[in-house]
Amino acid sequence: MMPTPTNADPKRPTLSQQVKMQAVQIEQLTGQLQQKEEELATLAEQANATQTEIQGQLQQKEKQIEQLTAELNDKLATAETQLTDISGQQHMTKSENIINLHIIAGMAFGLLPVPLLDIAALTGVQLNLLRSLCRHYDVEFNEQKGKAFVHALISGAAPVVSVVGLSSMAKLIPAIGTIGGGIGMVIGAGVSIYAVGQVFVAHFRAGGTLQNFSAEQWKTFFKGKLQEGKGEIRHRIQDVKHLARTT
Repeated sequence: MMPTPTNADPKRPTLSQQVKMQAVQIEQLTGQLQQKEEELATLAEQANATQTEIQGQLQQKEKQIEQLTAELNDKLATAETQLTDISGQQHMTKSENIINLHIIAGMAFGLLPVPLLDIAALTGVQLNLLRSLCRHYDVEFNEQKGKAFVHALISGAAPVVSVVGLSSMAKLIPAIGTIGGGIGMVIGAGVSIYAVGQVFVAHFRAGGTLQNFSAEQWKTFFKGKLQEGKGEIRHRIQDVKHLARTT
C-alpha cells in the first residue's frame, strides 16, 4: 500500500513567495549597503577634516620653521658683523701699535748727539715703519718706492723739514745746542713718523698698494696728521715727565 501524505510535511514555497523573500533580502542588503555608504561618507568627512587639520598644522609648523630660520639667519648675520668689527678693531689696534713702536724708536734716535746721523736714523725708522705696515696689510713692499714716497711726503711739509734739519744742526753747538737740538729732533721725529704711519694705514685700509700710491693726493691729509701728531707727541712727552716726577 502507498503511504498517504500528512499535514506535517512542509510545503515548498511558491515562486511568488520566493520572489517576495528575495525582494525582502535585497531590500535588507540595500539598507545595509546604504548604511555602509553613510558610514564611509562619515569616515571620509572625518578623514578630510583630519587631513585638513594636519595640513593646517603642517603649514603652521612650516611658518614656525621659516620664522626660526629667519631669526637664526639674522643672529648669524649680526654675529658675523660683530666678529668682523672685532677683527677690524684688532687689525687697526695692531696698526697703531706698529706706529707707536716706531715713534718710540724714532724719538730715541732723535737724541743721538751726532748731527745728520740722527736724520739718517730717522729715515731708516720711517722706511722700516712702511715695511712693517706693508707686511701687516699684506702689501708688496718695494724699498726704492718706499724711500721715494716717504721723501715726497716729508719734503712736501716744509716746516717739518726745517725743524728737523735745524734741530740736527743745532747739536753742533756745545751743551745748549745739544740739548735744544735733541728736544727739537725728538718732537720732529715723533710727529713725522706719526703722520707717515697714518697716511699709509689709511691708504692700505682703503685697499691701496705702493703701486697706486700718490704722495700728491695725500699731501693735505699728511699735513693734517702732522698737526694732530704735534699734540699727540707733546702729550706723550708730558706723560713721560709726569711719570719721571712720580717715580
